[in-house]
Amino acid sequence: MGVPEHLIDDLAKESCNTIPCYMPYITSYFMPRAKGDRPAVIPEGYSNLAFMGNFAETERDTVFTTEYSVRTAMEAVYTLLEIDRGVPEVFASSYDIRMLLNASYYLNDQKGIKEVKVPLLEGLIERKGLKKIKGTFIEELLENADLL
Repeated sequence: MGVPEHLIDDLAKESCNTIPCYMPYITSYFMPRAKGDRPAVIPEGYSNLAFMGNFAETERDTVFTTEYSVRTAMEAVYTLLEIDRGVPEVFASSYDIRMLLNASYYLNDQKGIKEVKVPLLEGLIERKGLKKIKGTFIEELLENADLL
């Protein structure tokens, strides 16, 4: 995590306190929430307190992943120990058309565009849409996602 190795033993013995606790009910991950429902990793005004794990608030990530817990821990350690390192960015899959197309393939029971029966769109896609994208990057994206 970027901590100099020669300091780890001393930091672990002299500077770190952890209090294990039970995980709350699993459904709490999926409850509706608003910004501010969870504490910030380092609450404003604090220099010796940090919250880590899925019940601390960090930007651009989704709870219920190991990565979320690791990112909050890295953010806490780097901030409190004033280590000049950035927390790795979250892969923005929700904005990546390749991921969205791949997800739509699996959401449609691993069927391609021609196999999914959508009465209104079926004829339109077949007659006009597929002809227009022939040989384009869009066709390549659809083929890579197994939609064609």
